[in-house]
Amino acid sequence: IFLSVLIFGNFVTGTCAAQVAAEPKEKTVLPGDSATFLCRVAVPLQYCRIEIPGFKTYNLNKGSVDNDVSYFGKGLDFGECGVTIQSAQERNNGIVKCTLGIPSEFTESIETMQLTVARAPRQPELDLRGGADSLGVYKINDVLEASCIVSDGRPVANLSWFLGEEPIPDNELTMPTDMTLAKDNLHSRIQNLTRTLRASDNGKFLRCVAEHPAYPGGKAETRRQLDIKFAPLPIYDSLDKFGYQIGKMGLINVTIEANPQPQIEWDIGGQKIREGSTDNTGRIEAEQVYNLGQGKYVANLRIAAVKKEDTEVDYILTAHNSYGLQEYKFRISTNPEPEAVDLGIGAIIGIVAAILFLLLLVFVLVFAKLTGRWCFSGNSDHRNLGESSDTESADVRPRETKKTIPPIKFTSIFKKNKDKVSSEDEPDTRHMETEEDKSLPVEEEINTTPATEVEPKEGLVYAELDLVRADMKPVVKNDEKTEYAEIVYTPATNEKEKDKGTESESSDK
Repeated sequence: IFLSVLIFGNFVTGTCAAQVAAEPKEKTVLPGDSATFLCRVAVPLQYCRIEIPGFKTYNLNKGSVDNDVSYFGKGLDFGECGVTIQSAQERNNGIVKCTLGIPSEFTESIETMQLTVARAPRQPELDLRGGADSLGVYKINDVLEASCIVSDGRPVANLSWFLGEEPIPDNELTMPTDMTLAKDNLHSRIQNLTRTLRASDNGKFLRCVAEHPAYPGGKAETRRQLDIKFAPLPIYDSLDKFGYQIGKMGLINVTIEANPQPQIEWDIGGQKIREGSTDNTGRIEAEQVYNLGQGKYVANLRIAAVKKEDTEVDYILTAHNSYGLQEYKFRISTNPEPEAVDLGIGAIIGIVAAILFLLLLVFVLVFAKLTGRWCFSGNSDHRNLGESSDTESADVRPRETKKTIPPIKFTSIFKKNKDKVSSEDEPDTRHMETEEDKSLPVEEEINTTPATEVEPKEGLVYAELDLVRADMKPVVKNDEKTEYAEIVYTPATNEKEKDKGTESESSDK
């Protein structure tokens, strides 16, 4: 019974192998470099066995040393089983396995680690296709399709794209595709590019850069220069030239973008000058076009001694190649070049925000004015006024009893209507004056008093005004007409409102 229990206990404990910690789990080294791995448990070890691809199996203990490997760690008593590979070779690439024997366990504890001995992949290959015509010529707005592949490397290489020194944006690239050759654990990576060509791409190198630890310097690249054909491009900035001095030599230069190189001709006040020649006076010379590279050219015009008339003519430069023609027109001036206003992004955003705020404020004020809201709410109690230079009226009725006010008709104010008052048998005109009228100054004070008031009839009230002075004796003249003021009157809704009718007075001198 005791023996059965012991065997059963060993079997049970053997099924629960100790937890093994391994470091590192993965390691990449170059050929010839050393590599160290360590397996460790929390209890003493009975033995430590290491298996390495390309080598035999080693039973290691503290002090074990070989030409190829050596023990690494504090010792088996501390539960450490480690190995150092003196010089890793490609044949060592693969899984490193450590097997630990623990006296208290029925089975062995095993852990594995990955050793990658780097192998440099082939040089990256760049393939261009698509967009070109039958002659292999690219033009502006053609769609360039390109592929870059780096193959047979260990581990897989990383790819990067550049145009000149500028990185290609991610939205023009596809996700890279990886392929693995299982036999030798070699990896390949391919990535595609799609780009719409522009004039600024001309002359630049499209570069595919592969990064790998086995490459000398860690990088390798392949490149192709882009040759994009296009007509001379327009220049949208001002071409006017400043700072010339009368009597001194003047040099005019214009930078042209084109591919292939354009031919140029100058037109100065109607006189045409080809490159490499002079005008009929020999004073102005058109120099040969100078190539700056990458599709940029400089056209120079040299004036031996600037004259006043040189600043009064138009200069027209014509550039053309097999893809098109472009004209550049400008003038020269003896004035200093005006300072350009350089606004930063922050200043531009501030100006736009201020303009939008002002527009919004104006809209709100107009809306409030039209609807009588907010600060204009006091204007909702409109006054019933009919005003001119000679009449005034006021609506003094309470606000709560005010009804809809009919519109004021100004024609009724100045129009003379026949009624009871106007049809009375009185002289047509009445004028107050004294015998001293001729001697009185024009600016003398005049007293204005109402002469007659008539009860309102059918909404109309008439007031006859006499212009008199206190010390004057009235004299009535029949050859002048009496002036009447017609006052628009709105009938009151109750007796109190009738007592508060609106009156307006008018006088004509």
